[in-house]
Amino acid sequence: MPPVVASNPDLNFTAGMRVDETVRAIMQRLLAMMNANVVGVQAGVDPEFLHNFRIAVRRQHVLLGQIRGVMPQRNRRQLSRGFAWLNELTGRVRDLDVYLCRLEADKTRLGPATCKDLAPLYEFLQHRQQLAHQQLVESLNSRRYIRLIAAWTAYLASPLPVCNRLPDARCSLPSFANRRIWHMLRRVMKQGNAIRAHSPPQDLHALRKSCKKLRYLIEFFQSGYSAIMLKQPLNVLKSLQDVLGEYQDLQVQQAFLVTFRQQAPATPVMKNALCAIKLMRRRLEKRKIKVRKSFKQHFAALVETRQQKTFNRLFNKMKGR
Repeated sequence: MPPVVASNPDLNFTAGMRVDETVRAIMQRLLAMMNANVVGVQAGVDPEFLHNFRIAVRRQHVLLGQIRGVMPQRNRRQLSRGFAWLNELTGRVRDLDVYLCRLEADKTRLGPATCKDLAPLYEFLQHRQQLAHQQLVESLNSRRYIRLIAAWTAYLASPLPVCNRLPDARCSLPSFANRRIWHMLRRVMKQGNAIRAHSPPQDLHALRKSCKKLRYLIEFFQSGYSAIMLKQPLNVLKSLQDVLGEYQDLQVQQAFLVTFRQQAPATPVMKNALCAIKLMRRRLEKRKIKVRKSFKQHFAALVETRQQKTFNRLFNKMKGR
């Protein structure tokens, strides 16, 4: 089994590079990451293979959404549909991996008696994970996946036009990066400022997705910016993502418990399991309330004046014009 390959693109670009050339380089690195992890994903021996494969999938999906005017529309739409499909498939398995790891880590805190009562839940989640993993493996061996990777590889192998007629393909790399990052930063600010105590969980999930897009964009083009200036804003953004990610995980875990309760047969063993799950749901809800309250503090750190000045200096100059 090959080692797990991390999903950081780790690319260096120069200001004089064409945007379409830069996008190709990012895509080639992401394809290499997926190919390096796919065997481990199929084997299912280590969740980290899927984690890194999934991050590469998400990065590619985000990139495709940001390069209108850089890549031919027909190619971009074809790949976007394929990566939306892959994102959904890998998400199902990853959610179950995360919860099973969380339950495994909680065994000491829960104690032997509670763990025994929760055995049916463990079996239920493991069975769901096995089914989801099997479906993912079948999809990775399907003609649809093979065609997707073949189309992607063919596009990356085709020569770039000497004079690309697409509007954003010809603009300077700093100008393009600044524009896309600044646009996503404004969206994050707008979504975050609109969240109130009564806002539904979907609003926090939407903000989380926008934060991911912002972070990926910064990381794609970070070689064009001061590493010292980027460090603090990126750390603040990552902290906010961690809070939003935990909140979403808690939502998903609560949904798993509800599904188990609805499907559990009326037996003495299940009666004990359902009592233990009732306590778990209460703990999850308490933790969710606490995480929800901490969101305000973490978002405030992102929008504080010092961070906004740094963002303006980095991304609102429209360098390269």
